[in-house]
Amino acid sequence: MKICEIVASYGEGGLENHFIELCNGLAAEGHEVHAVIPNEFIKPFDCKVIIHKVPFHLSRKNIILLWRFYKAIKCINPDVIHTHASKATSLMASIKKFISCPSVATIHGKKQEISSYLKMDAVIGVSSDVLKDLDHPNKKVIFNGVKYPSIKVVRDEVVKRFNLIGSRPIIMSIGRLVEVKNFDMLINAWQGVDADLLLIGDGPLKSKLNNQIQALNLASSIHLTGFIDNASALIGAADFIVISSQREGFNYVMAEALCQSIPVISTDVPAPNEIIPKQYLVEVGNSRAMHDLLSESLANLDMMHLGYKDTFSWSARALSIEAMISETSHFLEKQGGVV
Repeated sequence: MKICEIVASYGEGGLENHFIELCNGLAAEGHEVHAVIPNEFIKPFDCKVIIHKVPFHLSRKNIILLWRFYKAIKCINPDVIHTHASKATSLMASIKKFISCPSVATIHGKKQEISSYLKMDAVIGVSSDVLKDLDHPNKKVIFNGVKYPSIKVVRDEVVKRFNLIGSRPIIMSIGRLVEVKNFDMLINAWQGVDADLLLIGDGPLKSKLNNQIQALNLASSIHLTGFIDNASALIGAADFIVISSQREGFNYVMAEALCQSIPVISTDVPAPNEIIPKQYLVEVGNSRAMHDLLSESLANLDMMHLGYKDTFSWSARALSIEAMISETSHFLEKQGGVV
């Protein structure tokens, strides 16, 4: 089947990585995959994926963008179109009446403006929560999938690399140092916690978070590592992972941890609140509840791992990159009339 995959953003984020992995995986399954991407998109695709570049940096109503976008799709003449996120979906909605093939859109996060998605023939959501407010007759949840890391860093290497106290538990939290990740709440919750916390990531709040750590005298237990390439390789050395976000659409770190049989504590956000055991969820923004759950989990690590046994087994099947590609392929084939 000829599939036209479209994304209007570029950068180092999870959306762009997801898009590349999906395009490559669909091509590997034998589909003819055309990727319509911004001129600035520089990440490599598999050689089987056919690339079409469009000036997505222009505004959604720009006539040049709309014409170039329309011409790219007409040139491809796909069996099905699959857009990702708001801008690509909005553009598709604008020209849909001129395109004969079915259009599918994926929602990657909670949206206030969903009218464009209502015009699509089908909608995929990366969690149930992102689809909750969308009254569409043809919608489906397909969780993002992750690859098992090709290299795993052992605990002793992590202790040495970050100069940790080897006898203490190691907890990790991974993400951009931005407001939505709510790391300041996690730092507040860490007071009185006898464990090492690795905050892995970089971003505009690094200096502010470092000042908070110093002011609370937590520099001996909270370590700002900066950006680490392939951070998922470190996850296997953690006793558990913490997610402190204010909101999420999915959460790749959760999936990477569960697929490596590492437990997760999280605020009550998608998709952790759909996947992990409910006793390991805390109210968003509640540092006291987070502190109490951290302390309880650290005191019962063996019970924590035992309580996650079924979740680990399910995740190995359902959160793999292969499962995501297979489910997406089948759903697109259904919309395109292949099955």
